[in-house]
Amino acid sequence: MIILRWLGNAGFEFKIGKQILLVDPFITRSAWKKMYFVRAAPDKDAIHEHIRACDHILISHAHFDHFMDVPEIARWSGAVIHGSNNTCELARVLGVPEAQRNHIHTHDHFSLGDIEIQVTPAAHPWIPGYTTGRLNGRIHSPLRLREYRMDECFSFLITYQDKRILVWSSTRTDGAEPADLLICRAVSGQRWYDRMMETIHPKVVIPSHWDDMFAPLSVPVKPFFSPPRLAWPPVKRIDLKEFERHVIKARAGCRVMVPERFREYEIEV
Repeated sequence: MIILRWLGNAGFEFKIGKQILLVDPFITRSAWKKMYFVRAAPDKDAIHEHIRACDHILISHAHFDHFMDVPEIARWSGAVIHGSNNTCELARVLGVPEAQRNHIHTHDHFSLGDIEIQVTPAAHPWIPGYTTGRLNGRIHSPLRLREYRMDECFSFLITYQDKRILVWSSTRTDGAEPADLLICRAVSGQRWYDRMMETIHPKVVIPSHWDDMFAPLSVPVKPFFSPPRLAWPPVKRIDLKEFERHVIKARAGCRVMVPERFREYEIEV
């Protein structure tokens, strides 16, 4: 049995067999004004309220909205972090023991008990305020949000028994493999979804990274803004109905699922 929870943003929890696997968990909500100037600490109370246990954490990349809360989760749960060099170095600086840091690479295959993980390279879009490259050697806790620098970006294929879950973090479509459940971006055009559905043949598709990650958890979930476009209006909020239309047009009979934040769902694919 696989139980899924959407944690908001790009964060997901999978209860698989006897293990709990997190992907990019981000519970803290920092005001956008803190992005450039203020050091921001994880919201420990919110993290402990919504994450009760964990065995392993997969990190697609080291930007704050994918990694900021991870050291806090790892320190009290004992979970192992699996991520890039920057991810592991940030974890070290933020107090995660070496035994709980696993440096992974593109095309790696590894086992977490009876769960199989395949690591695929992912392309990340350019976004103002999000930095890339080597870490600043003088970083210390708490970090500024822009100090969470990305070096590599990964997607993950998670296999358990006969179930395959593809957590697709990339703006590109190459490298994708067939899966029963696809978790992917909600802001691409029809041709992107056509290519993805043709390759992956998913039974269920879930949108990721679509909500306003700066809004407090106390307010209802609402979509964040789409990338600017050469049309009117040039900026609009992410349209999940449009996302669903793209997916269904690309693969008739596929089910689009938009989970409620923190609610548990049994995966039936």
